[in-house]
Amino acid sequence: MNIRRLLQMACILLTGMIILPWLRDPGAGEATPLNPGMNSESPRDFNFPGPIETYRDILDRPVFVAARRMPADAASFPHQPNEVVLLDRYPVVGVVVAGDQRLVLIRKSAGDTVSRIEQGAELDGWTLTEVSRARLVLEKAGQRKEISLHNKGGSAD
Repeated sequence: MNIRRLLQMACILLTGMIILPWLRDPGAGEATPLNPGMNSESPRDFNFPGPIETYRDILDRPVFVAARRMPADAASFPHQPNEVVLLDRYPVVGVVVAGDQRLVLIRKSAGDTVSRIEQGAELDGWTLTEVSRARLVLEKAGQRKEISLHNKGGSAD
């Protein structure tokens, strides 16, 4: 046998060893499941990653905050004196009462953009039931909080 034939056989053998793992059935081996909550007998479905409860930590993080972490506590966000604060943690930036549209503009954390809360919307489990130029009313499980607003001359009337 000459050297050329020997090298050809070695190349074919090495190529076969490289391709062999791709030719095997992926379900034949003992593979560990990607999701620990799923048992190994169930087939993997990459279109359904699992129940939403397994992603609760990710979903609870704020989307539009760069660090995607909630502020440590409300004390870390200092409020100005004479500032109207909603639920003892959200400073009220403004109130919009125009025709049927009634909403409150609040700042959810320091440096955060202004969020709009419409009448009837929920915030931390409280429902904003009334928005007027004079007051805001929140209700939760029979409890009622009324926040008086003081006008700083920004009224349109």
